[in-house]
Amino acid sequence: MTEAKKTSLWVWISLVLIIGLFVSFIFFLDQKIVKTGRQSEPVSTKEPVQKIGKPKIDFYEVLKERNFEVPDDRTERVKNKTAEKKNAQEGGQKNQATADKLFLLQAGSFKKQEDAERMKVKLAFLGLEATIKKAGVNGVNYHRVELGPFADDGFFSKVKNQLIMNDIPYIQKSVN
Repeated sequence: MTEAKKTSLWVWISLVLIIGLFVSFIFFLDQKIVKTGRQSEPVSTKEPVQKIGKPKIDFYEVLKERNFEVPDDRTERVKNKTAEKKNAQEGGQKNQATADKLFLLQAGSFKKQEDAERMKVKLAFLGLEATIKKAGVNGVNYHRVELGPFADDGFFSKVKNQLIMNDIPYIQKSVN
């Protein structure tokens, strides 16, 4: 029985020694990782560069203040259709005030054609027909996704509400 106790004692001593070596190895690796992590930061002799957060893009805020003239042959067609529709509804009396007010809704302006196409498809799934127009601004080409032109009537309001309900920001432009 004394041999069984001796073996048992050596097993416990070995086990404590192995656990102690393992814990010291973990601490060694931890210190090595902390040291290399500190060394990986670039040491700069230049003046410190100020970190600037993401720029605030207020595209939709700035453009609300501007009025855009968009010449297009579609404008005349829509004016004529609107006038014909009003004539039919009002028994031949023209309502020029409504026919003269035409609007476009710009649902986005993208540098990449693919992004504009994605927005156009998203609008198509909502049942809206959009067009993509290429525009150059300060030497950079943008692809604008536009809806309309619309007369100032109920359909125009429905389209705007549909854009709002689907979290699609838009800009309203006056055509004439």
